[in-house]
Amino acid sequence: MSWSFLGVWSSYAIQLGTTMILARLLTPDQFGLMAMALTLTVVVNQFRNLGLSQAVVQSENLTWSQVNALFWINAAVGVVLGVAVGLSGFGLAAFYGEPDLVWVCVALGGGYVFSGLAVQHGALLNRRLQFRTLAIRNTTAGLLSCVAAVIAAFAGLGVWALVIQNLTAVLFGTLVLWLAVPWRPTRPRGFRDSFSLLKFGSNVTIANLFSTFSRQADNVIIGRFMDAGALGLYTKAYSLLTLPLRQLKTPISAVMVPTLSALQDEPERYRLTYRKTVSGLAHLGMPFVVILAVSALEVIEVFLGHQWTAAAPVFQILAIASFVQLVSTTAGWLWVSSGHTTSYARWSIAASVVTIASFILGVQWGIEGVAIAYAIGQVVMFVPAFVVATHGTPVKVADPLLAMVRPVVISTIVLGAVMGTRALAADLPPLSLLTAEVATGLVVWAGVVFAWPSARREISELLTVVRRGRKSRAVPAGDESGPDGA
Repeated sequence: MSWSFLGVWSSYAIQLGTTMILARLLTPDQFGLMAMALTLTVVVNQFRNLGLSQAVVQSENLTWSQVNALFWINAAVGVVLGVAVGLSGFGLAAFYGEPDLVWVCVALGGGYVFSGLAVQHGALLNRRLQFRTLAIRNTTAGLLSCVAAVIAAFAGLGVWALVIQNLTAVLFGTLVLWLAVPWRPTRPRGFRDSFSLLKFGSNVTIANLFSTFSRQADNVIIGRFMDAGALGLYTKAYSLLTLPLRQLKTPISAVMVPTLSALQDEPERYRLTYRKTVSGLAHLGMPFVVILAVSALEVIEVFLGHQWTAAAPVFQILAIASFVQLVSTTAGWLWVSSGHTTSYARWSIAASVVTIASFILGVQWGIEGVAIAYAIGQVVMFVPAFVVATHGTPVKVADPLLAMVRPVVISTIVLGAVMGTRALAADLPPLSLLTAEVATGLVVWAGVVFAWPSARREISELLTVVRRGRKSRAVPAGDESGPDGA
């Protein structure tokens, strides 16, 4: 688990440093243009692995024949998606009124051919929870792609620096995965044996597709009814806020889905493990969101530069959504681990309709209106999501709510402390003020946790759960007679 955290936080540090550089070399319009191109590719990404990587992780009796069949399916899908993304540039250019999108999309489409070749290699590493290899892979690919992007930006290539970053990340990531996993595909076969995995993956894909589509709808609506500059401000505010939170949730999610899957025959342990993990996640994430929200203006000025300060209000509004999403996204653990992927797909479709409708309503008040609509939607759908997700599982609807109680109390205390510091030190330069705000928040956060035994225990239980989860899913090394020997 420590390697997983090390990997995602190393990648985050690299991305953050690159963002600080690129934000000063490129304009909001250029970032907005890239966001326009990615509105479709982010949705298309949900078809890239067809949920088959998760199917491989969850399968109890995986055979090499199945892995081989899934490899060729992913490879074929990669080619189809690459062509689709390349051709989509013509439609996006007409939709947004940006001719440059044609060639940007053509270039981005090329990356899908290579990404399709790496899905099963990555899934095999995830199956064996080889976090060290995954961490090295992600960090290496991220570092090389960021270096390429910075060089391109200094060379004056504009939006193409962002395109190069995207493509090189895929190329380097695929290469490292093939070097890390000794398995190689043979001729296409075994498709009939893979039907059950395809069925599982199709429901996961539908759920992820609609979730992603609804999340990208705000970018589409802003880009269509406003301009690239407004979209650039909105997307940078969103990514700057959510990127560090993903680094917290991603390694925990990587362990929790297989861990909960293994506990289906032990309902009480399933329920307690879920609740302890959610509580620990909220303890680590919620106070952090509060600190970022209060110091939004300083965060924007320090990490992006003065030209991006108009994004600060959006950053603060989206923090409300992120505060809730730390827990609400764990509903997905329940759907996938319990095998209720059909319910997962249905909920994602319904939730996407509500979310998109709120964006259409909110855009008339600008990017702040879209952010407010998104935040309200996340709060309103919180309880209904768990009503659906907990059905047929040992977890009760009240469990995630009770798991949030102490983290919310601590976050409120941190909020008051950081706001007090900001008021007292308002005349300091941005970097100094941000340092004071973060230091205050962290000290108060740590102090309250240390003085509150129950909160201390909940964080400790999170670490215990993820450590045990890794041991329960690890497989012994063996020969190459089956996937577990890869």
